[in-house]
Order: sequence, then structure tokens, then C-alpha cells
Amino acid sequence: MLKKIITLTMIAVLCISTTFSYAAAGTQAESAQSAWKDSLSKLEVMGIINESDLNTTGKMSRDIFSKIIVNSTGNYELAQSLKGSTTFSDVSKTSEFCGYINAAANKGYLTAYADGKFKPSSNISFAQLCTAMIGALGYTSNDIIGIWPKGYIDKAKSLGLTSGFSYKTYDEVPATSIIIMIGRMLGTNVKKANTNDADVTLKEWAGLTNDQANWVYGEPEVAFNFNPNTRKLGNITFKANIPVLRNTIDNGVSPAASVIGEKISLSDIKDKDVVYEVYNKLDVLIYYLVIDNKIEGEITSILPNKYAPTSIKINDVNYDLGEYAKIEKFNSTDGSFSVGDHISAVLGYDGKVVDVYLVEDDNNKEYAFVVNCKTKVSEAAADYGKTYYTVELMHVDGTTKSYKVQEDASDYKWRLVKYSNIDDDTVTLLNLNYRSDSEIVIDRYQEKIGQSYTADNVKIFNYTDESVDLIKWEDIPDGTLAAGKVKYLATSGDFGDVCVILTNDIFNQQYKNYVVKSIKEPSDKNLADENSAYYQYSLVSGSENYTYVSKTGTGISGAIIGSVLSMKMYNNKVSTFSKVATPDTSGIRVQAVDSKRIKMNNSVYMFDSNVAIYLKDYKGNLTSIKYSDITVNIDYALIKLYFDRPINNGGRVQAIVISQN
Repeated sequence: MLKKIITLTMIAVLCISTTFSYAAAGTQAESAQSAWKDSLSKLEVMGIINESDLNTTGKMSRDIFSKIIVNSTGNYELAQSLKGSTTFSDVSKTSEFCGYINAAANKGYLTAYADGKFKPSSNISFAQLCTAMIGALGYTSNDIIGIWPKGYIDKAKSLGLTSGFSYKTYDEVPATSIIIMIGRMLGTNVKKANTNDADVTLKEWAGLTNDQANWVYGEPEVAFNFNPNTRKLGNITFKANIPVLRNTIDNGVSPAASVIGEKISLSDIKDKDVVYEVYNKLDVLIYYLVIDNKIEGEITSILPNKYAPTSIKINDVNYDLGEYAKIEKFNSTDGSFSVGDHISAVLGYDGKVVDVYLVEDDNNKEYAFVVNCKTKVSEAAADYGKTYYTVELMHVDGTTKSYKVQEDASDYKWRLVKYSNIDDDTVTLLNLNYRSDSEIVIDRYQEKIGQSYTADNVKIFNYTDESVDLIKWEDIPDGTLAAGKVKYLATSGDFGDVCVILTNDIFNQQYKNYVVKSIKEPSDKNLADENSAYYQYSLVSGSENYTYVSKTGTGISGAIIGSVLSMKMYNNKVSTFSKVATPDTSGIRVQAVDSKRIKMNNSVYMFDSNVAIYLKDYKGNLTSIKYSDITVNIDYALIKLYFDRPINNGGRVQAIVISQN
């Protein structure tokens, strides 16, 4: 939708007055000269018309007038809904005024001529103008004394709309005069439904007054690393001469203290401020609103449930989730917030939650993960050829920001670091020595990792080759973690509690097991098949099939039909071969099996939700089977179970390969 922008002059007019009142001038010319510019400015402020809409003939066409009368009566949305089609043969459905013409006809402000045409380029007559204004004020033919058009002209005069003008019935009215009379119409009371009703002007009735009830708020943007020089924040582009106002709510005192409507500059916008474009009812951008309203505390409830959350309680106080809140942060999605989490909530203009972030503290706020590094050589005349370096850091609250650094930081990329601020825009980085690759025991119940206890607000960065996320302590697998899974532990306080943990692919997302379904050995190179000279492995994992080509010149050692290959993934696609997986356990007889588990060697193993079962027959053919196809208490040649993680770490069966005798 095209957004209309008001000028600084118009803002001043808006702030001073939007009331239309004119004394009748001695002549039509004097009236138009003295008042129409002021009227036009006020109509532009409200978005009823733009000066560019007026033609050069001095008259006003019916299509332009349709826009004015429809906008003046608060029917802008109706006009937008009626765009793209027309019942008038002389009105193009692609015309920018098509919706306004349809709305004006729908409301009875303007009607077709006797031949059924609308004649959009014809000029408005005095009779048509008076009829439209009287209809806009809520009067019908039952309220008019006399026949049309005289009755309507007389009514317009009695209401003071045409005072000072002496046009004849079918005179084409100059645009300047129409603008003045429309201004008067907006300040005129509409017809009362009951005699005891309070007086209401058309401007009030149409919702065109400048009060909050008539404002429309755009989609919010939360500020992070905002550069005022770009004048752009997300989908918001800051226009010159549009004021920026801040509402600040200090929840650190009781009752909360508020500073409302403080005029600020773009450089005053801070991280985690919520910014809105604010429009009036006619879609005119009137100002930018910056909200500084944050609540910090513990999530004590998620309501009505984690499956379809609509509100959260922070320290037992309820806050609704706003229209643009990220629901995946509160529902049953992996990594979402839960009851007991300490968070900082960012609230919007309506007091509803826009976004939520983890809370940092003095023990861990100096740690960050280096997401990216950049080098830029300036092309500006003032510092041409100078090299600048930047880093993008993911902080312990989950936010990501860019900073300047004084030297190339590429050695720090995709690593955990400690950082300190030189100023608001520049940081210095400290390299951390990772721990040696060795197993480590997680005891979630005791809240211990190795021999150390974890801090209450421990932050855990988990990274793979393609992503890094903050995870929660309760999400970490319990038991022994394989060597290389825990890369760094930061401790604090007299007890040496662990306050920051860096893990590598703790959920084994980076590797996936595939079963070898068939193997195609090399043949003479076929120009039509560039892979014919290499070993080709047809792999399967559930319903997913993949062909892996080993271009090393030799096949994968130990890989046969029924073998399980561990493949490294990137963006959910196979990247490279990792290794031939070793079964976590094996046997020859299944003692019991159902949809959730299998019993073998007197031990029960739980299935992963996507467990895949394959049968390799005596001819070497591999087929996918269901758990119900497994025969219990008979001897197979071999049964191999593969788990998603070590058995002593809560591993579940991910794949089963059964070989027949």
C-alpha cells in the first residue's frame, strides 16, 4: 500500500489546530484567495487529498471529488476493498480512483448519469457538490424540503456550507471553492439519530480527529545495532521531517514511572527499543513511536498451555503475547522458553509482549560467540583505502550485534571468546583455550558437569558447522558425553561454578545414519555418466534415498549391503562421508518388540520416533520392514542396533538391520 507522508509544515498545522471555521467572504474570489490554501493544507495533513490530485483547469473532476468525499467520511477502507472492478463502462478497473468511485456510488454521494455512465473526467457541479455534502452529513431525501436539487442546495446553505458563494445549480465549481466547503463540512455536526444526542462533527464521526483511538500501528521492529545514518530499521525507513517520539516506562520503581511523547533523534534509539510507524485512519504516516518498556523476571506460567500459548506470567503478573510475538519462543518447539526461565520481555505500545530474551549477569555477560568477521576497504574520499574490521557477536542473551575491531579477527570466527568494550561501537577480543577432547559426565539432577556444579544462570552455546544456538541446561543429554562434545567451560565465584558452556553438535544434528541398499562398482568411464568410474552407494534412511559417489578411486573400506554409514550433513543435505558406523549392540534373537521398544539380550531399548528397520535376505537384498514383521524368539544370522547417541547417554534406537540365515 502506498504510504503518504506529511511535511513538517503540515505537522505544525496538525499540532496547532485542525478545526475548520471560516468567515463568509464578501465575494467568491476573496473567499477562495483567503482560505483555500489553509483548507488544503489541513486536508492534506489528514490524508484526504494531495495538492497533486488537483488538475490545472481550476475545476474539480468527479473522480478526484470521489476520493475527497469518501476519505472525508472515513470510508477509505471501503474504497480499498472495492478496487479492481467496476460497474461503470467508462471507469477503468485499473484507475487509481476506481475504488473511490465505487465507494462514492455505494454510499450515494454521487450517482451515474441517465446513460448509466459515471463520467469521471466531468467537472463537479454545484448541485452535485451540495448533494454529496448533505449525504455525507447523514441526511436523506426525507430530511430535505423541496425537490432535487434545490432542496439540497437550500439545506447546504442553511448549514453554512456555502456561505459567501453564489453559484448557480449547474455551475462547475472551482476546486478552490470546493476545498473550502469540504473543510466547512468536516467541522459541521452530523445529523443526530436522537434529539438528545450530543453534537458530533463529521470529522469526529469519521474518526479523523488526532486522538489515539484513530491511530493505526504498523508492524513493530526491535532495534539492534541500529545505525541512524542508514535511516533504516528492518522494514521501517525513516523519512525526513516525520517526528520520532519515545514513550519510556520505568518498571524498576513502584508504581511504574512513565515519560510519554518525548521527542528524540534517531541516534537516541537504543537496543531492544520497539519502533512503530503510526498512521491515521487514512493511512497517512504521522510519526514514529519508540517504546522503551521492558520487564525482567522469571516465567511463572505459560497460558493456556505450551501447545497454543497466548500469554505468559512473569513474576506471577500476566502479559498477553502481541500480534507479532514469536510464538515458537513459547510453544513446544525445541529450545523454546519454559517456566522457570529468567528472561527480559520487551513490550509494545499496548503493553503486550513483542519479544523475549535471556537475562545476562555479571558472571557471563563478557562471553560471546563470533558468528562472522568482515574486512572492508573504504572507498570514501575522506579515508580512501583505509581498512576497517568488524565482528558479529552472539551474546549470552541470544541477541546478535556487529562491532568494530582494531585488527583482523578472522582467527576468532566460529569460536567462543571473551570481549570487552572500548566504546559503544568497538570491542577487543580475547581468545579462549578449549579443553582437550575427552569424555565428560553430565548429571542434570545434581546440576553438575564433570566435577563442577553449574551456576543458576548458566549459558550454553551449542554450535555445528552451520549454526549456533543457545540451549538450556535441561536440554543437555544426561550421562556421559563423547569426547569433543564439550569444548569449553567457564567458571566463576569462590565455588568455581560453571557459568558458560560451549558444546559442539550436542544433539548429533550434524551427522545422520544411512543404510547401504546397493553398491555399484566402477566400470569403464561413460561420457553420459561422469560417476561411472567410481563406486556408487545407494543409501536409505526411512523414506529418504541418497546416492553417494566415492571419488577416492577405491570403495569405502568395510561397506557392504546392510552397512550403516555415518554421513555429515549441511543444510539438511548430505555433505560428506564420515565413517562406517559400528553397531551399538548386536544379537541374533529378538525376545519382544512393539511400536515403542525392542528387547534383545535381556535388555530393553527404546525406539527413536523415526526408527527405521531393514531386512537383509540371504540373497543380499535389503528391504524396509515394520516392527510387526519381526519374528520373535527365533535365531537370525545377525541383528544390529544403531542408536542416535550412546546407550549410557539416553540413546534411542535409530536403525535396525536384520540379516537372515
